[in-house]
Amino acid sequence: MTSLPGTAIMVDVERPDDPDLRGLQSDEGWLFASTDPLGEGDPGRFHALFGRDSLISSLQLMIVRPEPPRTLLDVGWPYGGEFNYFATADATSWFLVVLASLGDRALCRELEPAWRAAGDWIVRELDRGGGFVRNTHTTVPGSLVQQGWRDSHDPHDPSGGGILHADGRPPAAGLADADTQAVAYAALRALAALDHGTDWGDRARALRSRVSVRFGGEVMALEPDGTPVLGAGSQLGWLLWAGALEPSAASAAAERLCQPDVMTEFGLRTLSTHSPVFDPHAYHRGSIWPFDSWIGWSGLRAHGRKAEAERVRTGVLAAIERLGDAPELYAVTRAGELEPIALSNRRQAWTIGARWALANRWDGRLLGSPGP
Repeated sequence: MTSLPGTAIMVDVERPDDPDLRGLQSDEGWLFASTDPLGEGDPGRFHALFGRDSLISSLQLMIVRPEPPRTLLDVGWPYGGEFNYFATADATSWFLVVLASLGDRALCRELEPAWRAAGDWIVRELDRGGGFVRNTHTTVPGSLVQQGWRDSHDPHDPSGGGILHADGRPPAAGLADADTQAVAYAALRALAALDHGTDWGDRARALRSRVSVRFGGEVMALEPDGTPVLGAGSQLGWLLWAGALEPSAASAAAERLCQPDVMTEFGLRTLSTHSPVFDPHAYHRGSIWPFDSWIGWSGLRAHGRKAEAERVRTGVLAAIERLGDAPELYAVTRAGELEPIALSNRRQAWTIGARWALANRWDGRLLGSPGP
């Protein structure tokens, strides 16, 4: 057992070894999404501050490295001019989760205008989106049309990024994906912890009820008119991690997540092999991401599926060990064979974080379960 610096919270960490963040930490102290290219064959595409990636990496590592999230929140970003393109539906929610999880009262007081503005944004988006946080429709050339972590400027791109209907059609703009709803729920609970005596808990319960009804085991996202985009996958782990499902829905989600078309010997697939648009090498439609499986491991463990959670934990660690360094993502074929993916960055921050968190059994759930 060890305590989170700056809090009285004890967590079950077996060996708090120090993660290797070479090439991933800025001079100011916050984390880049990936390193620059580390040699031939390494795309090294995201040596930059990605809000979502840097915040999740900070959550994964905050027990052993509490400085990056504090630096990220304090550095005054964006800097160098006006910032006009946000391009994410969930980074605001992750900001709230990380801030509340730090348990730093002084920092929370200092950043109160920011977290209140973030909370107001979530409320506006829920109201505007018919009760869900949706991707923003934009006509900016080259902008992302899907803005959850499975983001894409064109889901028909050969890389296999983003979300598609089972028949290959791109969903209508204004998508509400399950992953984004999960972290929005976690953010509302974070706001309830930051701002006692308000209606954040009521907001969280209402979202949990809607998600439990609309996001069944086969639903990855909802179009603006309510049409579901079908495809079981790792998003179910996000819903379990956040506690965003009521008991019967959570049990069904956990059971679905554990089926062999999603759970492999090396982690959780982003999309079931049963989907017609599945491809084990597709960026978001069949590949396995260590950080994503870390969230799913946490969700399964929280729901009492300890044996399956342990299978995910040890499987991801084995895959990283076999592939070397800290790959962004990898493939597991239909036959169960582990394979590298050509477009994968060789050294990704949230893979470093996932490896450390899985090895030390840190689940990133200081806010608890199952819900308010």
